[in-house]
Amino acid sequence: MTTPYSAELRLALQVVHAASVLTKSVLRSLKNNVSAETKADDSPVTIADFAAQALLISVLHAVFPEDAFIGEESADALRSNETLADRVWQLVLQAKNAEETRMSDVQHVRSGTAAGGSGDEGALTLSFPASKEAMFDLIDLGGKGEVTRSGRVWVMDPVDGTLSFMQNRQYAVALCLLVDGVEKVGVIGCPNLAFDVNAPLGTTRIHEDQVDEDGYGVVLSAVKGQGTCVRKMEEKGIGEPRRIDLTQLAEKSPTSLNFVESTLGKTSLSQPEHKAVAESLGATWPGTVLWSQQLKYIALALGSTDVMVRVPKNVSRFTYIWDHAGGHILFQEAGGMISDFNGEQIDFGQGRQIKGERNWGMIATMPSLFEEVGRAVKDVLGRRPQ
Repeated sequence: MTTPYSAELRLALQVVHAASVLTKSVLRSLKNNVSAETKADDSPVTIADFAAQALLISVLHAVFPEDAFIGEESADALRSNETLADRVWQLVLQAKNAEETRMSDVQHVRSGTAAGGSGDEGALTLSFPASKEAMFDLIDLGGKGEVTRSGRVWVMDPVDGTLSFMQNRQYAVALCLLVDGVEKVGVIGCPNLAFDVNAPLGTTRIHEDQVDEDGYGVVLSAVKGQGTCVRKMEEKGIGEPRRIDLTQLAEKSPTSLNFVESTLGKTSLSQPEHKAVAESLGATWPGTVLWSQQLKYIALALGSTDVMVRVPKNVSRFTYIWDHAGGHILFQEAGGMISDFNGEQIDFGQGRQIKGERNWGMIATMPSLFEEVGRAVKDVLGRRPQ
């Protein structure tokens, strides 16, 4: 029986796996000495960001040519820097060769001539850019994309957590399908995350240095109304899905809550007020520290942390859609709850940004805890100078 968005999920899993292997190959080939260019906002961007976005869009555009894209990167830096463009192109070609080898192995498995990895059933032949110029154009389909309110739009962050990626710590390859501004499919690869998919839910903490040195981490996926699954990633494919149901976990008291936070002192959010929220509930702060925003959602969805609050310093602050699309549906389909401080759902139809004027702040936790955490947030905000 075919379920809604089954074709999109299958392709998203395959292309996120390919992009995860690509990014991991950069870390391994450069022995964790990853150089970065500097974008206009002074954030680092590596060759992996560009190449992974080119791969994601190339594959999706070939199968769903009418769909639109929103991606963090544009090809402007590549068009003006031939050396950088050549490095990214070589990485794309390397990924193409790796995928051709993998598909050859899959064909051998199907013909019964060799043993292969898991997750090969229904594997599709992925489409790669035909030239450097084609690669530039594909990257710009996402980098120049603006509209998310209507139609089908794939939102992606090819390397979420570039700073921690450069340090061989936790990062994510994030992909989400929006339909008329609503999340329908989310797939997030965590190539560096050493996580036992068979361990009892909620028993494993996630840490920046909990790195899968020999393997390829895990991938989480969700389809609206169909739940969340986690799979192990291997070089040749992905493992069998394990359903995540956070409602099976024992309810926690407020004092035992584990709050997930960014690297201390390196955020535009109000961390002193984050700390005040936790302490008002009697909880220790911070509980789990992760730089990548998407990894925070992964930690929530895996039951490895309990609460995320995002308190902006002022209402004019915005956040980018690719830092949240995908992670939201993973946590919500696993049983979690997310809203802004006014109880409104996060609006993914605002374009490239989620604006504070529309969605003021954010709370993510289990439904049984949501009201109490929300009261703590409002109490802390009430102490702000008028």
